[in-house]
This record gives sequence, C-alpha cells and structure tokens, in this order.
Amino acid sequence: MYRVQNGDVDALKKLYQRYKNLLFGLILSILKNRQEAEDCLQEVFTQAWEKSDRFDASKGNVYSFLVTMARNKAIDRTRSRAFKDAGKEDHIINDFTLTPESDGNNPHENLELAERAQKVKEALKKLNKNERQVLYVSYYNGLSQSEISDKMNIPLGTVKYRMRQGMIKLKEMLLTEDIH
Repeated sequence: MYRVQNGDVDALKKLYQRYKNLLFGLILSILKNRQEAEDCLQEVFTQAWEKSDRFDASKGNVYSFLVTMARNKAIDRTRSRAFKDAGKEDHIINDFTLTPESDGNNPHENLELAERAQKVKEALKKLNKNERQVLYVSYYNGLSQSEISDKMNIPLGTVKYRMRQGMIKLKEMLLTEDIH
C-alpha cells in the first residue's frame, strides 16, 4: 500500500491480483448483481489508487482497509437513487458464487482466502441466533441499525447491543484463529 501511495502502478496491479476475488465476492453478496458488482469492484480499486493517502497502517491492515472500502461502496450503491430506479432484479447468489475463484496465478493465496472465508463462516455459526441475524442483515443486506430495527421490529438499542456483542465475540474467535 505504501508503494501505491507513492504512485507505483505495478503495486496497484499486485494489490488487485491479491484481493480482487475476495472483494468481488463481498460486493456481489451485497449487490446480488454480477454487472453491478464488477462495476463496483472497479470503483473500489480506483478509489484505492486515488485515496491511497487515507491508508494508515497504525489503524489497520490493507485487508481491512480494502474490505471496508468495498463494503461501503457496495452499500452506497444499493442506497443510491440510480440503483433503485434501475429496478435491478436479484440474481441467484449461493455459496459457490461467493467463493473466490482461482485465477491460477497464486494457488497458495487462493487457498488462504478460501480458508479465511470458511473460518469467518464458522465463527458466525457460533454466535447466538440474534447476534448472527443482525450482523448478517447489516453486512450482507447493507442495512443501517435503524433499518434493521424497523425491518425486524426490535428496538434500536437492542440492535446496537446485539451487533456490538456479536462483533466482540467474532473478533475474539477470529483472533484466536489468527486469520489476519
């Protein structure tokens, strides 16, 4: 990322090769439309290039920086007027679609990404139903806490509590698994 900050195009290419499948799966799971997800992925890497100065290693790693950027970009897209007016239909999304595809360039990296995704799925299963449900709706449907409260007909404070507890538990489980 430091090389990207210094204008190194080759570093951006390497960043793209390393994270494209993971980010695409995340974006696709939110947008549920392959074309929209492809466009959004391109926007994420354009933003990573243009706003690389926002990356601060003391606040997190490159993986977290890009995942946060991709998630936010996808959620912004779902909320945009253009997306809603276009009447995008949901396409079938399944575990196969969300699994990063091997591009043949780095089998070790692809295996690592698949293992990381599996560990996150397993950790989510260990949360209680209420915590898992609000985290899933927030992350994959891109709903705010207020929207979750309305949709699930539960108090906003309860949504906030469940999300916080779920995130704390996930962090503890994943740190123990050392998926970073």
